Amino acid sequence: MRKDAALWPGAGVALAVMLGSAAALAAPLSPPQAADKTCLICHENAGLKSSAGMPVYVSPTDFGASVHGQAGIGCVDCHTDLKGVEDFPHAKGLESVNCAACHGEYARATAGGVHATASPRLSARPVGCKDCHGSHDVLRSSDPRSSVHVSSRPATCGRCHPGAGIHFAKGRVHELAGKGPTTPAGVFRILYKVLIAVMGGFFLADIAVDLLRSRRDR
Repeated sequence: MRKDAALWPGAGVALAVMLGSAAALAAPLSPPQAADKTCLICHENAGLKSSAGMPVYVSPTDFGASVHGQAGIGCVDCHTDLKGVEDFPHAKGLESVNCAACHGEYARATAGGVHATASPRLSARPVGCKDCHGSHDVLRSSDPRSSVHVSSRPATCGRCHPGAGIHFAKGRVHELAGKGPTTPAGVFRILYKVLIAVMGGFFLADIAVDLLRSRRDR
């Protein structure tokens, strides 16, 4: 036996503890359960409904195949008020998903389009992104299975516009400035504003000429 070990009998034990602690720190930690898996414990139940009686079922297959699932975007990335929540079932009345957090350009364009929330016709029930694109099964517009694909638009638009036909597939909902040709509706809107401005100018000029004539006749 080494002399120093004899002087300190606990040296071997201490060394073993230190090596064990170092090995424990070096070993990879087991990853925590993914937030999506936590959500799906309840939400993959096909019969699950909210307190208001609305279905809140989420198909893991559909979500995994969606553009968000393919991009690795999880539940709490959209339902941001659930970040850090560990007490389940979670509180009622969650905030609406803010699509503009990632799709700000389209949100700004839509705000000035036909589905603008400022429209008096839509003030009671504004049109949201999910009304056209879906919620957990959003697909690219180029995908024939998408609710906003050219072939699907008559049916999708027909939910709010009875009798919607193939012409609904020709228009553009998102009017992005400087990207692509201006829509026919946009052209007519601009011409209408110009016409009103010109007519207003003629009207004011006529009044001015009439006042000058009246003053001159006096």
